[in-house]
Amino acid sequence: MSLSDRQLWDVRYRQGAYAERLWGSAYFQQCMSEITAQQAGARALDVACGRGRNSIYAAQQGYVVDAVDVSPTALAQAAQQALRAGVTVNWCCQNVQDSEGVSAWRPQREYDLIVMFRFVAPSLLPALVRHLAVGGQLLVEEHMQWSGPEAVSGPSNPSFRVAPSALRQALLKNAEFLEIIEEFEGIVEEPDGSQAALSRIWVQRQK
Repeated sequence: MSLSDRQLWDVRYRQGAYAERLWGSAYFQQCMSEITAQQAGARALDVACGRGRNSIYAAQQGYVVDAVDVSPTALAQAAQQALRAGVTVNWCCQNVQDSEGVSAWRPQREYDLIVMFRFVAPSLLPALVRHLAVGGQLLVEEHMQWSGPEAVSGPSNPSFRVAPSALRQALLKNAEFLEIIEEFEGIVEEPDGSQAALSRIWVQRQK
């Protein structure tokens, strides 16, 4: 019998996956300095939050944060780290997309900020932008399929990488009420000195 997504991720997190990543994503921190100043009570959603580094960072910036992930082990570790950081996050154990790429999950409210980092689910993007408040922003960063000569870090299975332009294509149906603030595809140096092939998109809902 094959293990479920939840069991597989629980095993990985028990074995220490991503335990060294206690800080918010470098790209998230870079964008945060440019995001419009938020009023008290602004809400954020972290999709596939893992050990919660971006959830905790958003809470430290004053957001009321909901964070969802399939792994209860990861969420327990995230809750401990949030306690150490002195912030509160609403942790939710939910499978946002199954192994076949199908999702029945949808956000339950509107958000001023939604982030999804390094979890390949372009099919979720239309639902996420529909749950942005007017003026709300969505940040996505994914490992990208890469055929260049560079040795890149990240998943060896191309199924766990997005194709070039996939993030933009996923948002085309909602293009009439979105502004693309920033878009990037290429090689980025990671904090550990390795190189990653990444696809990023940052959009804002206009109406």
